[in-house]
Amino acid sequence: MGKYHNTFKKGTLEMLFLKLLSENDLYGYELATLIHQLSHDLITINAGNMYPTLYKLEEKGFISSYEKVIGKRLRRVYYRITDEGMKELQEMMDDYQRITAANKTILSYHFKQGENEKIS
Repeated sequence: MGKYHNTFKKGTLEMLFLKLLSENDLYGYELATLIHQLSHDLITINAGNMYPTLYKLEEKGFISSYEKVIGKRLRRVYYRITDEGMKELQEMMDDYQRITAANKTILSYHFKQGENEKIS
């Protein structure tokens, strides 16, 4: 794994959570496992990163939570995206697409003598 891996992950974690929650209500472990599987084991989320991010999204009104009893005693906290969260997700995804396209353009740039001598 590269040394910049966590920097990239930190910047997209909220968007990844909102995207998956826009598809289905999920509980924390399920959310982390799904991200791990969908990223082909590249992104691993631990509880120290996951729950503060979920609480922050809930505080902002982008997600809500509810408890569900599984079996006789097990209680799980499920998260669901709110209408406000759907709007935020769309804005995040739009920004992400623009930034990704700009980065791709810059990273594919090759300077040629005589071209772009003066950039303004």
